[in-house]
Amino acid sequence: MQIEQGTFTPLVFTTTGSMGPECLQFHKSLAEKLATKSGERYSDVMNFIRCKLSFMCVRSSLLCLRGSRTVRRDQVESGTDFGLYNLELNLEG
Repeated sequence: MQIEQGTFTPLVFTTTGSMGPECLQFHKSLAEKLATKSGERYSDVMNFIRCKLSFMCVRSSLLCLRGSRTVRRDQVESGTDFGLYNLELNLEG
């Protein structure tokens, strides 16, 4: 951070969608920049961001509670790339 003159802003959310103070400031700044660039109203852009965040929080909470629905396959040999290609292409055999 000292070399590149950057900052770090943690984006902290609760499972209900509440934001930490730095996260709220980041989203206000992001909405303002997007509204200026696109010519949209600030309130519409902020509404869009909050809606997207809400669905992302719900999706991640459900994933944590319910778990993934994908079938886990641990049968791939670690030394071959072909096993990974077959797994990605759903080719079994």
